[in-house]
Amino acid sequence: MPKLGNVRRFYVGADKAWLAGEQNNSFNRTANPIEVTDKSVVWQQFISGVRGATASVTVYADDTTGLPQATLLASWAEGQKVQCFVGELDTSGTDPVIVSGDAFEAIITSISDTNNNNEVASRDIQLTVSGVVTHYNETV
Repeated sequence: MPKLGNVRRFYVGADKAWLAGEQNNSFNRTANPIEVTDKSVVWQQFISGVRGATASVTVYADDTTGLPQATLLASWAEGQKVQCFVGELDTSGTDPVIVSGDAFEAIITSISDTNNNNEVASRDIQLTVSGVVTHYNETV
């Protein structure tokens, strides 16, 4: 069933803390093409090769200690991987339960702050997945 974008959020860490002030996120899956064309054909042929993924999230900038943004800034500074989840969680109980989405570990490749006059400061965070992506389908 189609979902509104505000339902599929970006979460960080083992406890799946939501990045408060999130404006948008994206998750992009890739597969490197491997050419397997031989001399008997005139059109290139490919098979799917190594897979990868990238993610990005834009939030209102907030450096408050203890918030997930501070954790991401520290992880970037220390070159550490971060656990991420992009999707929908059921947070009605004591622990969040995955409804649907993608879980992965990533390195932060860039953090860009934008500070426009008379606007709320925003932060764009780019990540590259390191390892396997686990996809969770919604159960009906």
